[in-house]
Amino acid sequence: MRAVGYSLKTALADIIDNSLAADARRIEILFHGEGPTPHVAILDDGLGMNLEVALDAMRLAGNSVQQPRAGRDLGRFGLGLKTASLSQCRRLTILSKQGGSLVGLCWDLDHISMTKKWSLQVLSFDECQNVPRALELLNLETGTLVVWEKLDGLAGQGTSLARALDSRMVEVRDHLALVFHQFLSGHVGGGQVEIRVNYVPIEPADPFLRNDPRTFPSPVEELVLDGGTILLQAFTLPIVSKLTSAQRAKAQIAGSLRDSQGFYIYRGGRLVIWGTWFRLAPKTELGKLARVKVDVPNSLDSLWEIDIKKSQATPPDIIKNRLRNLVGTLVSPSERAHTFRGRKPKGEDPVARIWELVEDRDAFRYELNRDHPMVQGLGAQIDERAEFFLDNLLTGIEGSFPLQDAVNRISIDHVPMKQDGSEGQWLVALSRLWETYRTFGEDVTHFVDRIVKSEPFDQINLPIESIIDYLSDPEGALSD
Repeated sequence: MRAVGYSLKTALADIIDNSLAADARRIEILFHGEGPTPHVAILDDGLGMNLEVALDAMRLAGNSVQQPRAGRDLGRFGLGLKTASLSQCRRLTILSKQGGSLVGLCWDLDHISMTKKWSLQVLSFDECQNVPRALELLNLETGTLVVWEKLDGLAGQGTSLARALDSRMVEVRDHLALVFHQFLSGHVGGGQVEIRVNYVPIEPADPFLRNDPRTFPSPVEELVLDGGTILLQAFTLPIVSKLTSAQRAKAQIAGSLRDSQGFYIYRGGRLVIWGTWFRLAPKTELGKLARVKVDVPNSLDSLWEIDIKKSQATPPDIIKNRLRNLVGTLVSPSERAHTFRGRKPKGEDPVARIWELVEDRDAFRYELNRDHPMVQGLGAQIDERAEFFLDNLLTGIEGSFPLQDAVNRISIDHVPMKQDGSEGQWLVALSRLWETYRTFGEDVTHFVDRIVKSEPFDQINLPIESIIDYLSDPEGALSD
């Protein structure tokens, strides 16, 4: 039982599932790693339990998998409270208050080992009062307190228990902020839920950045299966360069935007699994802004093969087939968001670029545009020998373009720094270029009409007449 594979964060999430099923509105995670009674406690203000219900909660597999569950019930096998808790500690105690009465039960693995029996301890009122954090439960009208002691699963290697707890609780906060973000935001469960770690509230981490008006949501689609309704909705995040550092950190669920794309499966409003296409499509750089929210009712658990920790789920074939047909449509907004900002192939771009994209089947490269006005202007001022060295220089620049390094940086969501000059800088550069072309007898109107369609001068947002006036009289145009 202890080797199911829980981490501290997944174990605590399982306990919080029970609190939410009991209609709790405030859930406290309280930990203390020093002193005679180190412990981790989870306290909620939910409905509480009487003795009969509490005994059932502490019984292994107290509820059948086939037993119908309420829509808000986030349990599955009737094992979560016990397996999650005992993966982290050797002593599990629950106290529950309901109708003015207090119930206390304890699984102590050392006691079981000593008695050689499955001996569940029933605590007296005095024994309940000695449980860490018991007073905080007694101050509530109703609620439940889960306490972990003998924290052998949390003992740090080469460090103190207190430091180990402090370090792991940082991960816990981030995990719970994501997994329960819909409850923390009040989007499910009949009202907003507050989860606190040592009395500090956890802020929700919405993986879809729905508060950003630039996030593009698709309409909700319904899939009906075995009497249950699955809801699908795709979200396209804003381009990474438009995100703040805080937004990028929140959106990088699986380490990078590319790895974080895919389906986000919710069960009863709780995030179960995220950042996967279930092998229905590859993760690509163009699709890294695409995320698909999939809401699954707990009545379809058996079809989705939800595991004990509720950390894995596999869609049934009938759903896979439907999702496979939808993946292309769901990812296409992300692909359009990138390709819209990309470089068009040579011959299709109305702007004369300094760098030109050359495509050949499945390969591509970038070449410097020898026909660009700036290159031609420079070539016209040098002799044949210098022109030879200029061509070699341009070829060398093309061959040493750090494309792979740029791809690697973009793939980990590094944002390129803008190198664009101001409009005034481009006007000054344009004036100097005009001084070269005018010596060839170039007509100013023809020159301007051609140059404003060339990079970087296409960034000058002035009427052609104003640019002509500027080139004819820079000092006068600037003074105006």
